[in-house]
Amino acid sequence: MPKFLENERVLITGGTSGIGEEFAYQLARKGLNLIIIGRDPNRLERVYKNSKNINKKIDIELIKFDLTQDIDLLLDILNKFEIDHLINNAGFGWYGEFFTANPEIYQKMISLNINTLTTLSHYYSKKFIEKKKGGIINVGSVAGFLPIPHFAVYGATKAYVYNFTLALWAELKKHNVHAMCLAPGKTNTRFFERANMEAGKRLMTVQEVVSGAIKAYEKINHYIYQDFPIKFLII
Repeated sequence: MPKFLENERVLITGGTSGIGEEFAYQLARKGLNLIIIGRDPNRLERVYKNSKNINKKIDIELIKFDLTQDIDLLLDILNKFEIDHLINNAGFGWYGEFFTANPEIYQKMISLNINTLTTLSHYYSKKFIEKKKGGIINVGSVAGFLPIPHFAVYGATKAYVYNFTLALWAELKKHNVHAMCLAPGKTNTRFFERANMEAGKRLMTVQEVVSGAIKAYEKINHYIYQDFPIKFLII
């Protein structure tokens, strides 16, 4: 069973805000060592200090890296660390009519939401298979369940995350390695600011999303859907 065990090491992409940041704090409380990847050095330092305040005994590595760049450079950095769990959280969306947006936005979105996630999942699934333990949480979205006008590319990338992760789960389970897709609905994060849209009302908190995700992962659920009015549906 893929428990988050004390002194294990977890790699979190997009770990400087929102869901990724909350994963860092909740796993710090459980005594896990952290590798946090983000682009903003000030946010990285803030998460470092907050995590240390939660648990001074854990080891924390900060990696400033733009995950839309050459991912092989990142793998060279990560190769020296022994990783037990991977959380592919980094991603972003853009709300608007498809034909009016700068195509570079979509290229970066596909690169981050799909290419980076796939590359890291491939790299670490092989390592986890060798150890016969470990696991991957890929953060998708309820936006990946149905075509959503004005969210055409983002929804498509998250549909990929959902289908890819469930297929990966089926392949990895015979090796005692786990994969789970976390699919949150509207959550109180910086997502909406970056996505050029209003957040609206009835937002879930990152605390409840991450708490539910950790429980589902440790029960070997391969998929957890979180949204209103159905708050948790674990499969």
